[in-house]
Amino acid sequence: MTEPKRTIRVGGAARLCFSTVSLFLILCCGRTGAVTEGPDGKAQPLERTASAQPSLDKPAQAASADGATRDILRRENSGMASTTRAERSGLTLCYRSGSPPIEFAASEILQAAKAAGIPCRVMGVEELANCRDGACIAIAASADDSSALETGLGMAPPHNASPQSYAIRRKAEGATNAWAVLGADAVGAMYGGLDLAEAIRLGTLDKVANADCSPYIARRGIKFNIPLDARNPSYSDAGDAAQRNIPEMWSMAFWRELLDEMARDRYNVLSLWNLHPFPSMVKVPEYPDVALPDVMRSTATLRRDASHSPTEMWSRPEFMEHLEVVKTMTIEEKIEFWRAVMQYAHDRGIETYIFTWNIFTCGARGKYGITDNRTNLITIDYFRKSVRELILTYPLLAGIGITAGEHMGKDIPDISKEQWLWKAYGEGVRDAKAIQPDRSVRMIHRYHQTDLNEILSAWKEYPDTLDLSYKYSVAHMYSSPAPPFAKKELAELP
Repeated sequence: MTEPKRTIRVGGAARLCFSTVSLFLILCCGRTGAVTEGPDGKAQPLERTASAQPSLDKPAQAASADGATRDILRRENSGMASTTRAERSGLTLCYRSGSPPIEFAASEILQAAKAAGIPCRVMGVEELANCRDGACIAIAASADDSSALETGLGMAPPHNASPQSYAIRRKAEGATNAWAVLGADAVGAMYGGLDLAEAIRLGTLDKVANADCSPYIARRGIKFNIPLDARNPSYSDAGDAAQRNIPEMWSMAFWRELLDEMARDRYNVLSLWNLHPFPSMVKVPEYPDVALPDVMRSTATLRRDASHSPTEMWSRPEFMEHLEVVKTMTIEEKIEFWRAVMQYAHDRGIETYIFTWNIFTCGARGKYGITDNRTNLITIDYFRKSVRELILTYPLLAGIGITAGEHMGKDIPDISKEQWLWKAYGEGVRDAKAIQPDRSVRMIHRYHQTDLNEILSAWKEYPDTLDLSYKYSVAHMYSSPAPPFAKKELAELP
């Protein structure tokens, strides 16, 4: 019997810090009480260490500096931005091309410089020695490049090598006026580059001193209820907002804009929530007719007394009787679209997760005998095969999130909620891993309408990381600094 790789974190005011609480803690609770997991598996807070200012800030050395150096000091001491010199001599940006996160950071720096009227040139990081006049920014995302910058510019190495970490080093000496970003990885280097791009926009580049930065929360993300189709709605889509936005879900321009902004805001998790996304995202060989062609929305007249219940979309016939095609697509084209979205997210350092509520069979109900009934063995098999295909179809899918509700009904002796979820999702993951043994699939189980002991019992064979998610503020993030909703569950923690 294999023990699952569970991660249960406890810390600070939030205290119930399961993995997905960390995912959404910025949105729900702010930074207080959040933790991140260190190399030894222990909780660690944010590390941001400001090093000493460059040696030229010291008066004794400043007195002997040459005219150019004294000019830098005068501007710094008077609060003038060092971009004054950059405006006169230009900015040189050095980085190694080919890494999408670095390319994004570089583009942000170049756009910021252009908006500030600063002429720029771009060189490879190995050409840094040629940067002798004006301001220079260098970005390194590998140990070799970082070492070269440290040696070439006489800079201290980073203090932290954990994922997403980076160091910013400043060198202002003689004709050298340089900032170096030393990333622990490409994503860390991207974040450091974005720091400098923001400083250029704000005119505060001269204020950027030596610093070492690592994330306070390892996974920082948004919960996105995604209206894929009138036939594949999200939780409460019986309104005009959802119907009008269905076409946007299939627009790559929308996702590029959103994912770029998420990266700028340092979010690194995108969780897409839908009642039953499979018909719009995968083609299941055993159930081929479930896959939905085209993208549709409802043109039915919406009622002000419509319920927020997820069943509203199909409990009123008029919704499904008035459909229009907003985009013509085959299931193969839909798959390529979502692969492109996940690739773009990955290129911005963002993990993608698919979350579901259960048991919903929108778009599949009635085909092959599929129903919402928990005891229906066909439904269980259909979900299991769909989960397998979701994993195999999307190599960049980081994981799956599940909810033991809100359409599972009361527990019955034949099969409990957790037993059903294991048979449908857990076994589906194991089927995929039997084909791709090296594939890792994080399972995020919402601690909602269920019981901790039942979860741990039913999921004891899960082969990868099993995390728990708790809706800590229950959609009331601003109403109380200490929401009471988790008190009962806290007492149940091992």
